[in-house]
Amino acid sequence: MPKVKVEKIIKANREKIFNVVTDFENLPNRFPQFFKSVKILSREGNTVTTEDHAVMAGREMQQTTKHILTPPEMDEVYLLSGDAKDSHIITKYESIPEGTKITVEGDFRLGGKLKLVGFMAKGKIEKGLEEVIREFAKLAEGS
Repeated sequence: MPKVKVEKIIKANREKIFNVVTDFENLPNRFPQFFKSVKILSREGNTVTTEDHAVMAGREMQQTTKHILTPPEMDEVYLLSGDAKDSHIITKYESIPEGTKITVEGDFRLGGKLKLVGFMAKGKIEKGLEEVIREFAKLAEGS
């Protein structure tokens, strides 16, 4: 169960970044390399539950996730099913003079296909998160 932390500064305001990241229905269109499909199962107040077909650490996986949104400061994610079930990820969006500092902290529980990643899991997950953030940054900074 690796704990990871990734930070990046993006030259865009945090509301814009938060809106891109939490526009779940459009993630597969904007980022097909990471999200094969995302289906909204429920939306109650600031809580959104999704069914995702995603790619993480080079592995395809199906999962159900619960997002607790605190716009535009935070997206707290609980993985309810799938190979990373019981993982918990918090993404914070902090306004800074240069734009937005994104901090992703995750406590990952790995099973199924992801268990095969083994002792290299922390590095692979961090690299995967950095790649996803970099692509989000390209979209947020470019438009």
